[in-house]
Amino acid sequence: MTGTTAQESIALSNASNMSRQDILLSCKKCTNGNKVTVEFSDATFTFHAQWLHDSRCDDGPSKNATTAICEQPLSTVRVKTVQTSGLGIHMTLDVSWDDGLESKFPASWLRVMASLVARIDQPARKHSIPNGWLVDTLKIPEISYKELFREGLTQEQLDDVTVNVLDKVLGASSSEPGIVKIIDLPDPNLENERNHRDNLVTEVLKRLFRSVFMHPIRGSDQTFNVSSHSDDARRAVGVPNYDTSQALLPHSDHAFYDNPIQVEGFYCLEGESENTWVSVFAALTSLREVSPQSYEYLCKTPMAFGRVSRFYGDPLYQATVDTAVSMQPGSDQVKRVRWHPNLTGSLLAPYDDYKEARLAHQKFQEILRRDTHQLKLIFKPGDLYVWDNFRVLHGRERVFKVPRTGVGQTVPEQVVHDRYRDLHINMLKKYGINEDWLIHMPMPQLREMLKLMKEHY
Repeated sequence: MTGTTAQESIALSNASNMSRQDILLSCKKCTNGNKVTVEFSDATFTFHAQWLHDSRCDDGPSKNATTAICEQPLSTVRVKTVQTSGLGIHMTLDVSWDDGLESKFPASWLRVMASLVARIDQPARKHSIPNGWLVDTLKIPEISYKELFREGLTQEQLDDVTVNVLDKVLGASSSEPGIVKIIDLPDPNLENERNHRDNLVTEVLKRLFRSVFMHPIRGSDQTFNVSSHSDDARRAVGVPNYDTSQALLPHSDHAFYDNPIQVEGFYCLEGESENTWVSVFAALTSLREVSPQSYEYLCKTPMAFGRVSRFYGDPLYQATVDTAVSMQPGSDQVKRVRWHPNLTGSLLAPYDDYKEARLAHQKFQEILRRDTHQLKLIFKPGDLYVWDNFRVLHGRERVFKVPRTGVGQTVPEQVVHDRYRDLHINMLKKYGINEDWLIHMPMPQLREMLKLMKEHY
């Protein structure tokens, strides 16, 4: 008999204190053994036996040349026996197959994957989730800089704080606002802030995500400064983002990149302006309600984005083609909105669709500018906001006091995903979940699984 590792001992100790509510109530296979029906505490699902066989992780998450799914025989594997074992959240579905293999599926893993791949025989309980926020419903969460950088903070404590912040920014549910304000900031180092290096917004984002965007010319860790004076002011030539004398319409940054950044932080160093933020979920919901047809055209019509930056020496030409709305693969759930009226060239709609497509984009812009949807805040020295660039658009109405300097920093989508995923997997491992089952799990299901584990402890 092998010894128990320290991590397993902790998991077993935790298990003894957990709720005894069983997550898995019953199971049965069909007569032919090609389907398995599982009754959970909140819903009943039927799985393809072949899907269960394909997703088994008894020998690790990776496949070799003979075990890869696409190399398997066309004939369907069948279940010989199926039963449940264990208690509470640590129950498993134990399956033996007609090819001689045996598998133990964690019940919590199986439950969160069920909504993606299984047939629902008994509908799960529905939860009402708000579709974004309107101005009169929004309360921006405040996160203390002192809590993020508290002396003596253990790694586990920092991970808990970080997940709490990222849930609010990235949206563990669509009810999360997608934006937070960092408060209790120390006084800035004016020289560092103006020189684009070693500044507060970069420090905060690296604390949360470990790294930030590396610009192809500016290099690593350097901010972009939007300023009414100094050398930064010359960036206003041909690039409306940097022209503080004019309004900047609600937009997502890096709209002209093939892979836009996902998280953005913006810090007010000096001056005062009226800045804006808009929930794309709320705007899309409003558009779909008033004109379902326009919503469809907005989602399917590609458009060209581009800009030339002449302030780096040789001009930097950047452009891409995409639709305004991108969906999560295989679903109608919005993943990202790419929107920048100031840097959009034209709609690339087929001739017969052009008028409807153009009208859809105009309707969406009108909704974004409504007082009910567009939050207007006075952006003043010491303010630092962090938001999800995929879910929240931002803009600038006017500058009230000059000199005015805003210091911005961004985080790429891959860095965001890797960090968020790493935090969830490490937390789930503390509940005794073997990481092999987590490697291929989509991020929404990882979030749901962590929530499920916490609810049962």
